[in-house]
Amino acid sequence: MNWHERFKEMKAGLGYTNADIAEITGNTADSIKSSTQPNNEIPRWLKLAIVVYETTLNRNETVEMLRKKSKEDVLDFIRKQLSFEGAILGQLRHIDSEVMKKEHRRFEMSGYESFPGQCTLHNLAIVNEFAYLGIYDYTEYLFLDFYKGTPTLYLKYFSAKENLEFSFSALGTVDIIFEIFEKTIFSDRAKRRR
Repeated sequence: MNWHERFKEMKAGLGYTNADIAEITGNTADSIKSSTQPNNEIPRWLKLAIVVYETTLNRNETVEMLRKKSKEDVLDFIRKQLSFEGAILGQLRHIDSEVMKKEHRRFEMSGYESFPGQCTLHNLAIVNEFAYLGIYDYTEYLFLDFYKGTPTLYLKYFSAKENLEFSFSALGTVDIIFEIFEKTIFSDRAKRRR
């Protein structure tokens, strides 16, 4: 998505018109309209506003908002949450930044480690990106393990006696996180109070 598309999305998400933006910035509605024409580059101040909006939007997604979205929209939310931050991209050289914007962090699925705990720490950090949504509030434990490329989710629901295992062979990182959502925040299971 280019800057102009992102700008339109921000305006729609906030319910702003060019007149609203003009009032906030001290410009005229016509100057906002002309500076955001598709043949013009988006002004730097507006790029900052777009990035702040998108960052805030991603972090403020609630479980209720996610439940109302289509599966594809939730998968897109997960991809955005795992995308590389602008500060990291700015430090990398000799890469196609447009290609990198489509990339995101992924689980280390091999299960092979250079030092003990390496895969576990890396993979747990990815799962923990979604802890703020309450994925751990439904379980006494939730653990993702990879053995020879096969991911297995181990969990025990809060106030349940059964230890459960779910194998997710042939799924990628984003799909595995979605499955964790299905088994926790999208489920009708009892939630513990924190």
